[in-house]
Amino acid sequence: MNLDEMKDVRDFRAGAPTPDRGRLAEGRARLTGAAQGGRTRRIRADWRLAAVGAAAALTAVAVLATGIGGDGADRSAPADTRTVRGSVGEVMERAATAMEKADTPATPHAGQWIYQKKLSQNPSGWPKRKAEPTPKASPQESWTLYADPRFENGKEGDDRSPRERLQFLNALPSDPDAVLKKIRAYYPSGKDNPESEGEHDMRAMSVVLETRPMPPKALAKLYRALAAVPGAEVTDRLVRDAAGRDAIAVGHDEKGQEIRREILIDPRTYQYLGDRWLIVKDYKESYAWADDGTPDRPWKAGDIMFQNALLDTAVVDHKGDRP
Repeated sequence: MNLDEMKDVRDFRAGAPTPDRGRLAEGRARLTGAAQGGRTRRIRADWRLAAVGAAAALTAVAVLATGIGGDGADRSAPADTRTVRGSVGEVMERAATAMEKADTPATPHAGQWIYQKKLSQNPSGWPKRKAEPTPKASPQESWTLYADPRFENGKEGDDRSPRERLQFLNALPSDPDAVLKKIRAYYPSGKDNPESEGEHDMRAMSVVLETRPMPPKALAKLYRALAAVPGAEVTDRLVRDAAGRDAIAVGHDEKGQEIRREILIDPRTYQYLGDRWLIVKDYKESYAWADDGTPDRPWKAGDIMFQNALLDTAVVDHKGDRP
């Protein structure tokens, strides 16, 4: 495998679960990628406004091709609109109904690429060795070949091409419980990663929801399945995602839980915005396994351990093209 192929493999791993390295391995891998630079590029301090403006300026073709719009947030809206009304089932049903009315984007063809721009942050500070600087978060861009035979041969584990993931989504059943069953099998738990059913569902769901392009009807099925996750709940107030956008937060609650993974959804367009790991119980995380001097990290309830925001995505004809 040459260097380009190795980089392609790392791109596939950006959103995939890593069950055999523990619950924090996924975030650690993403953070490492951000610190290394890779395909990142720095933009000016007002990047939040710039990202919103760029998303709003996307052509109709780009929106149809990607199945995702811009921020959609109205900063002049009344304060009471920050309240999320209804149970998780009611909120997800509204979202699913909206998606069922959306147009289906054109299916990419072999030779095209999936462009994505993301922002990953750990606002509370990632555990690090003494004197090691905390990496600054900046948007990351990636290009993934839509149809890549190397990730469609049945030996790729949970690294799958966008085409294979799209085929999986288009074949989802309508029953929410059946959808969850299929997603668990698609992204199974590792033997060294004990997790509850609810934790497994949220981890696998966060990966599936990153698939691009995302068929609206499949997204509707995923939203109804999200409401069926054991212990699923919706936060009664809008939160802010890593890009400063308003978001509905859907997570799950269970006895003894220390970390709640939350799916973030646009309250106006109901598009998937990203996810975050919220600390819900004070505890101390040990990194003795790392054997590199990383100190134990005390976490406090309310801390955001990690968050990931999808800023832009499109189907493009060549690697390096942008919408």
